[in-house]
Amino acid sequence: MKKYLCASLVLVLAVVLTACGGGSQPGGSASSGATATGSSKQYAELRWGFTAWPGPIDNNKDPWFPSISIQQLVVQSLMELEADGKVTPGLASSVEQPTSTTYVYNLRHGVRFSDGKPLTPADVVYSLERNILDKEAWTTGYWEDVASISARGQSAVVVKLKRPNAVWEYNMAITSPIIEKAQGEKDGEKALGSPSDLLIGTGPWKFDSFTPETSVRLSRNPYWTGSPPPAKNITINIFKNEATMAFALRSGAIDGAFGYQTPKTFANIPGTRQLTAPGNSLVSLAFNTASPPFNDVHLRRAISYAADANGIIKAIYPKGEAVKAVTITPTTFFDGLGPANRVNEMLDSLPKYEFNLAAAKRELAKSAYPHGLTMSVQAQVTEQNSVAVAQIIATNLAKIGITANIQEIQPDETSDLFGSKVKVLVTELIANYPDPENLMAYLLPSSQIRPPGSGSNQAEYRNAEVDKLQLQELETLNRPRRLQLIGKLLKIVGAEVPYMPLYTHDVVGTVSEKYVFPAFSAWTVEWRPWAMEVKLAR
Repeated sequence: MKKYLCASLVLVLAVVLTACGGGSQPGGSASSGATATGSSKQYAELRWGFTAWPGPIDNNKDPWFPSISIQQLVVQSLMELEADGKVTPGLASSVEQPTSTTYVYNLRHGVRFSDGKPLTPADVVYSLERNILDKEAWTTGYWEDVASISARGQSAVVVKLKRPNAVWEYNMAITSPIIEKAQGEKDGEKALGSPSDLLIGTGPWKFDSFTPETSVRLSRNPYWTGSPPPAKNITINIFKNEATMAFALRSGAIDGAFGYQTPKTFANIPGTRQLTAPGNSLVSLAFNTASPPFNDVHLRRAISYAADANGIIKAIYPKGEAVKAVTITPTTFFDGLGPANRVNEMLDSLPKYEFNLAAAKRELAKSAYPHGLTMSVQAQVTEQNSVAVAQIIATNLAKIGITANIQEIQPDETSDLFGSKVKVLVTELIANYPDPENLMAYLLPSSQIRPPGSGSNQAEYRNAEVDKLQLQELETLNRPRRLQLIGKLLKIVGAEVPYMPLYTHDVVGTVSEKYVFPAFSAWTVEWRPWAMEVKLAR
């Protein structure tokens, strides 16, 4: 399972879906280019599966993937992410930016909550202020630079920032679910999202019931004015483990699932389609740069040269479902920052650690450990393939005189591992939106070292110049200039290698062959009402 990245937290515990829509084929065979759009016919019920999560269904205080995905069916956001990761208006009809730090969100007319009450600017202001006032909200880090939120007349809301923010449009797309102010004030923050106080939203469906660890039931919102929802009712079945969920798919008890960690468990289920999309995650090695032996940059480089990302991909993804990472963020995230030739020029200029045992031995000879050493490689047992990655790396390290013992980490040990307990950690970080800032903000700032930070800087990496450049690029709205600053930053990081990026893998979902899901992507299933895209195949 996955808990979301945020500006003050990173605890990634699962696979999540990703950008740039995918496709499907019968019998569990993977595809990435189907174009079937499905039927416009409506149907009685969609039955979906998720694994259990702790807490309520309230994204502000419970950032687990199933909770967020389910809430999106009921609670619309002011802004949304399209399947390709582009930001578009949701409950907003349009957005104006009169200054570099002022955003005016014009609201759609005629929108009603599922209890019939009209959407007002007061509801929007109340909902957005939860990101600041609710101290338990995982979203607070995204709103640290907000100076004010206010209503403008009867149809607009104004957000003013303390400084320019190059990724503000993405921040809004993932932190702007709008709920009913009257409900929130009446029931209080602690009750919201509980089985007895389910959120009231403006989305295509409304909550009917929530039985933790068992099911969530939804039905069409009678006041919804958008395109007709394909399914009249939705039943979310909650499973304690993925094997049981896969059996439910095999037996026909559910119609689909995504967000699972073990794709092999769901592959080749008769009567299903396997959905694929390019990845928005980064699998890497995190080195503890603050303490021996990994404060030695030559040792870090030696291990990086011996890591053999291409060999790992070939061994674990024989069908090519992964691509080698160039840097600490997926390369597709740079697409909006300049022409392809400029982006490629920047990426080509970064330090590379192609598999080369001779180079690994030369770097080891320069280190304080020229004759090798014994070390640990830590891998979380529930993260997809992390133990297998550690095993392959350990085999290669033995060839240069390094003995690597694999330490398997349980999920409940992960947060305690952040900081000085990290040695060499196989880690997977999953981006919330397609901009390089998203992962850089967790991995690099010295402010994220625990304490006082969240520990998301797993390498305990400190570099004042990197901190300065990261702040500059975040406040730079000129995209070509941002690309230059990010390139300069990544050159420093690449040379000092606090993290060795390995690969980005595809992610998958499974759906009954009775349906198609042409807009399958991470952004679709996380930040908009994804079930609107699950249509009858014919």
